[in-house]
Amino acid sequence: MNWGYVFVGCVLMGLASYTVIPDFFLHRLGVGSWKRQFSPGVALTLDDGPDPIVTPRVLEVLKRHNISATFFVVAEKAIRYPELIRQMQAEGHQIGVHSLRHRYAWFSSPWQTAREWSESVHLLEQLTLDKITWMRPPWGTFNLMTWWWLKKHKMRAVLWNVEGHDWESRRSPEEITARILSKVDEGAIIVLHDSGGESGAPENTLLALEQMSDQIVQELKLPFVPLEIPNWSFGRRLSFRVWETWEHYYAKSHRVERIDATNIFRLEKTVYEGPNLYAEDGKLLAKKGDSVAEIHLDNIRLQAKGRDIQKTAIKALHQVRASLPDLARYVANSPAYANINVFMAQTLLYRGVKAFGFTVQELPDTLNSRGIAWLQKMIMRVYHPVGKDRRNDRLGNKTRLVWISREGLLAHATSISARPSRHIMDNLVYNSWEDHR
Repeated sequence: MNWGYVFVGCVLMGLASYTVIPDFFLHRLGVGSWKRQFSPGVALTLDDGPDPIVTPRVLEVLKRHNISATFFVVAEKAIRYPELIRQMQAEGHQIGVHSLRHRYAWFSSPWQTAREWSESVHLLEQLTLDKITWMRPPWGTFNLMTWWWLKKHKMRAVLWNVEGHDWESRRSPEEITARILSKVDEGAIIVLHDSGGESGAPENTLLALEQMSDQIVQELKLPFVPLEIPNWSFGRRLSFRVWETWEHYYAKSHRVERIDATNIFRLEKTVYEGPNLYAEDGKLLAKKGDSVAEIHLDNIRLQAKGRDIQKTAIKALHQVRASLPDLARYVANSPAYANINVFMAQTLLYRGVKAFGFTVQELPDTLNSRGIAWLQKMIMRVYHPVGKDRRNDRLGNKTRLVWISREGLLAHATSISARPSRHIMDNLVYNSWEDHR
């Protein structure tokens, strides 16, 4: 046996165990780290700062577009420019740690890795007077000690799934923006840089930030949201992703369109299958074969963060009231819906909707309606604050047809008062509570 080869093999295996293997799982696969978020919309993050020239200009852009971002800062730079850290906090931005000196993890010893990460967190907590719980290693690169340190200190590694390579000076603002827009979707974490790039790169970053701030909201109809990492198990994260993939496929294949970046309603033009729908004066509004618009809930925008059922119901009520007028304006101004007389949904969630001008109509109990009921219960299980612990027995298995005429939608949405009546709120809260029990 050639002991020299054995020795070299052991060394290589040890180096791989310290560098390549943990980096592959944490960085490439996202196992043990977070490469996306689970709130509705897009979270913006910025690395490598603060910088006394670039960071104030970034903050101006964010303030102008009302975006709350997360800055992953280098601790030694933060200590040099504490006024910028305080400005970030004062303007509603979040702070994460991006190492002490921006070293590459593979070239850092275990002892140096642990010491520098601990020191960087300590310095930032002294500066911000707040607990630091999120970290992002330089270049998103890990070694084995980084993983051990994360586990020991109960920190969360937050990476990204959308980047524009804005640190390279050869990337134009248009190229950076196009690269980001081509990849961004619900749950995205975007990474840009407010320091540390090549000469000339920050100017391109600033211009790209201006462009994408408008285009993501106006063209893609996605809101910017503060970064939020839920306390979810890997199993729940996986089930959420699987369900989300199915929803995206359905929306794309059925051409379900968003109203705007924050509206909880979506619309789909479809062919009505009956029964006949009549106005109060007896006029036939829709029969089998007519074109109608189906109203869908944008489920992730109704997703609740806490487990308080009454707060969840009240929040949902406010979202409905805020979304209906915008839905009506969208319908009124869209040529695609000019000839649509009825807006409808087949749903288990029909309690309380009459207060918003909708008619509730019985439907035959068919295999199709039971299938829709099952799907809606699955949606509630995914998005409801208590998840799989929620009991849906009271909802039954029978959907009803909820619909409103075009004239009724336009008239009722504009007449909604600024504050809901106590009766409507009590009804919604009561039914949400009863559905949970």
